[in-house]
Amino acid sequence: MRVGIVTGLVAFVAFDTNCRDIRIVVLLVACGRGIVLPHVRVLATAMRIALLLVTLATSLCMDNAYGAKPQYVRIDAANLQEEVIVAAPHSVMIADRTSQVEVLRTVRIDKPLTLVGLNMRLAPGLAETPILEVLSENVRIRDFILEGNGDSATQAERAPLIVLRRGRFVIENGQTNNSAKDGMMITPITEYGDIEHGVIRNITARNTIRDTVSIGGRGNEGLYVRHLLVENIRSYGSELRGPVEVSDGSEHITVRDIYSESSFYGVDIQDHGQPGMVNRHIVIDGVQVKDCVTAVRTANRDFGHDGLAISNVTGVDWREHEQWSPSHIRNTSNLVLENIRIDGNPELPSLLIQNSNNVSIRNVTIVNASQPEAAVVVEDSDNVLLDNIVIVGDKQPGYGIVYRIRSDEQFGGLRIRNVLAQDVGKSGILLENLSKSGGLDSYSITGNLASVDADLPARRRLVEGNL
Repeated sequence: MRVGIVTGLVAFVAFDTNCRDIRIVVLLVACGRGIVLPHVRVLATAMRIALLLVTLATSLCMDNAYGAKPQYVRIDAANLQEEVIVAAPHSVMIADRTSQVEVLRTVRIDKPLTLVGLNMRLAPGLAETPILEVLSENVRIRDFILEGNGDSATQAERAPLIVLRRGRFVIENGQTNNSAKDGMMITPITEYGDIEHGVIRNITARNTIRDTVSIGGRGNEGLYVRHLLVENIRSYGSELRGPVEVSDGSEHITVRDIYSESSFYGVDIQDHGQPGMVNRHIVIDGVQVKDCVTAVRTANRDFGHDGLAISNVTGVDWREHEQWSPSHIRNTSNLVLENIRIDGNPELPSLLIQNSNNVSIRNVTIVNASQPEAAVVVEDSDNVLLDNIVIVGDKQPGYGIVYRIRSDEQFGGLRIRNVLAQDVGKSGILLENLSKSGGLDSYSITGNLASVDADLPARRRLVEGNL
């Protein structure tokens, strides 16, 4: 069999301006006679060149899908929505941070972009209008100043300054001031599903009415927020809330390095009362508060909250409140608290744990607590360890630690050790049962420098080595 010799090879790619129609053309020009072996190598080379050109065409189409390649661009923040519309994905858009612009409508970010240097404020009295709404993954917002209108909009008209509906975001190095609601709110909607992965860090807020960072799932609808890191958040003068809220179906959230001053709380883990709004595996590390009601609280219901680790918490100059203690945890299983220091003398207990199981409380120092009742109270909780609790200062409470049963249930696994509470007014450690039929099945109170009042009947009971 005779075949022609391939003496020419032409390959090119043709596509229209919108990249909707891509054609690969390979021309093999043959001439001559007398060659018996097929030119397989030449044909393979032609195919490789064609594949390379397909890759090149695809890359060109991606660059041109929004009219330009990703790039660094200077923008006019007064026309931010228009700038977002024409920008190529993954562009870095740089605004003049020294020039503030007034916002009359929400800017929606629906493609991956990096926004740098925004300085924007809501028009006075403008109702229910966020400044930014993020509708795409891989959005970064940094080096910004956002001003709300909390001094002119009512709470019925409130809106956060930034709304995030998609994940894989980074929000950093910014200020969110005078918001009628939150600095930023992370909440999923059905259209986009769960919010997965994100980082918020280095944010300062002044006179924000509610939270600087509000993380809220919609677990009652099967929508969750997962795997977020929130760090180095500062809040001053939050009238109703504080730096960080984690709520309503949030999982695997880490919050660290939080400062709250003249606000309601440092960190709040809560739900809004609907089954399914369960928070799981939350880590809180490094909370400092001054002139607040509470450092860390869980304003939640008893329907399955699980996994909460709180460490390195300090607080001074407490505001009095009829309900919340400086550290107040309830309705949470698998709870760890360690390295807590509460300085001052609110009327309520400095540390209050309610209806929580598998609890470990270690290395707590209560200074100058003068509550008529107790500095530390644990109620209706199973498998509790209290270890190295120190109660010192010129002012002293009536009791050091009180373990109390209110509900008609059986509890057990209570261990109290290494407590220093020698100067309290009454007893260093008190066990009491205020229920009709509840009880404590097992407990051990050993090795404490504290007087002990513990005569509850139990199947297993050890009280010894206390001075």
